[in-house]
Amino acid sequence: MIELSTTSEWLTIAVFAALPSIGLVAGPSYALLVFGFGATQVVLGGMQRQWPRLDRQLGWFAVSFAALCWASVAWSVDPTRSAMAALQVTAVFAGALFALASPIPRAGASERLFRVLVLATAVGCLILVIDTALDFALQQYLLDRPPPLVGTKYNRGMDHLALIVWPVLGYLAYRRDWKRALLMGVPLLCAVAVTMSLAAKVAMMVGLLVLAATLRLSRLAPKLLAAGMVTIAVATPVGLHLLAEQRAALAPYLKISGLHRLEIWDHVTTHLFSRPMLGWGIASSTKLPMPPEELRDYIILNGTNIYAHDQWLELWVETGAIGAILALGFSLLVLHRIGQTSAATRPFAYAAFGAGVLISCVNFEVMTDSWWAAVAASGFLFATLEHAVVSAERT
Repeated sequence: MIELSTTSEWLTIAVFAALPSIGLVAGPSYALLVFGFGATQVVLGGMQRQWPRLDRQLGWFAVSFAALCWASVAWSVDPTRSAMAALQVTAVFAGALFALASPIPRAGASERLFRVLVLATAVGCLILVIDTALDFALQQYLLDRPPPLVGTKYNRGMDHLALIVWPVLGYLAYRRDWKRALLMGVPLLCAVAVTMSLAAKVAMMVGLLVLAATLRLSRLAPKLLAAGMVTIAVATPVGLHLLAEQRAALAPYLKISGLHRLEIWDHVTTHLFSRPMLGWGIASSTKLPMPPEELRDYIILNGTNIYAHDQWLELWVETGAIGAILALGFSLLVLHRIGQTSAATRPFAYAAFGAGVLISCVNFEVMTDSWWAAVAASGFLFATLEHAVVSAERT
């Protein structure tokens, strides 16, 4: 009979192999894979009477923000929508905490996990590149939609890949496994080159810049990242409002999606300043009032289903200064945790952090389940890498 610990390790390998392959093709599947993984690990642990030990500090932030979301139902412009969003936030954070609390694989299983991830990442990237060359024939078949917009189905998967690829690169660098680095690196570079997700392209570049800065300026880079987080958390509303006011001058240099974001930020920031402390209620940014005279100022916006396209701006407009402070505290805690890791893990963890922050500034809602699943998956992989590094140094 197979031991439960062995079953847990093979489950870990199977799930994480699917993230850069199946998850790249269908980005939303991240949530089902990662949160299902966490729930299954709880069951397996319970069968051995080894219940997961949830991270108390991360749990405090999760409970506090979820409580704020539930409280915001009372003053929301759309209480029903806010109540559903608060429920989703609660479930997503619970799933992420359970996934992070999953047992770290033993040394041999950790090696297999990262080697399988190298192959799975290469396969996923090759699928994207080949399907792009074939005018997205695979996505047309799966979704029954015409090209070229069907290709944007890969965007979420590429944004998530920009988070989970860094611990794999960290493993390859630590092991000095240049053959596998080449096996994964070439398809990855090709996928980044052809992807329609500008956010993923920029996130990978930001990650590389942070990696280089951390390797060259090991003491200064963490301080710069912390200062950057404070600036983003505090200055996002004013900065985006001033930027959005210049959208007419910037329009010739932007894609349609860029102009769309500027119009959204103009609309959202205008309403943010009227409720700066508590916001309009979680998930309320799609229901902010938009009178006809405001609509006349826009080219694309039509007054329906507009979310902030910037998680920090969304925090301000939906949960006010309190939500932004909680998010900043969470970010600084993550930076502090990264600073306590080994020299082999730390630069790549900072790179993943930088890539994640970039994506949070242009994509996804605060309650997007697949986004938090990718964050949790990246955190679990870094914990696995750190455990392998520390264990090797002790022997």
